Amino acid sequence: MKLSFQSGQKPLWSQLYDILESRILNGDYQEGEVLPSEMALMEEFEVSRVTVRQAMDKLINAKLISRKRGKGTIVLKRENTVATSFQSSFNGVEEKNNANDRRVISVEYASPPIDVAYFFGVSVNRPVLKLTRQTYVDGKPVTHYESYINPIVPVDDQTDFSGSMYAKLEQAGYPITHVKEKITAALMTAKEKEMFGVTKNEALMNRIRMGSSEDIPIEYTYSRYVANGYELVIDLK
Repeated sequence: MKLSFQSGQKPLWSQLYDILESRILNGDYQEGEVLPSEMALMEEFEVSRVTVRQAMDKLINAKLISRKRGKGTIVLKRENTVATSFQSSFNGVEEKNNANDRRVISVEYASPPIDVAYFFGVSVNRPVLKLTRQTYVDGKPVTHYESYINPIVPVDDQTDFSGSMYAKLEQAGYPITHVKEKITAALMTAKEKEMFGVTKNEALMNRIRMGSSEDIPIEYTYSRYVANGYELVIDLK
């Protein structure tokens, strides 16, 4: 399989990631096997070292490979996971949080994390709009959101996001019609304790939401929730 260098295609690193991911999942590269070197991949696909490294970074982030000093890049054992798939209307996803106060912390352009760049199909070097918000209950922060918005959406760092982000996206011509989410839980890190103003070990719920308008990727949101008192209700249609 070759990369497409034509204008309008996915970034080269993203195309390369798709190919390498497919080879791993299909067993072309076996668990514990050393992947071809950066130089070998550069020669095979006729791309730069930067392109290869960006694809590798995405594979590492996806927990498909790991760099081992003195050994090279190793294919990892795929973890057995249990996944639940929901099909519902977007309006069926509701967050319940009593007496909440959501505040916009910042609206700025920032380099997207590699997962965001891959979802949008843009270069990691292309700044995208980043919206940071927090929700407060009884004066204390309980939720932290970092939302990235696809550059095709006609909004910018001067847009007023004090209301609903999804209403704003709909006004811009890109209503969110379906979402995909990944939810995990873990104890807070020291940085997260500082963020939420807690001193004890508390559980934190992490949620990644990928929202699309029909088949167009529009928003990628990282959310952190203080687990105590948070309830997610999914109304399946």
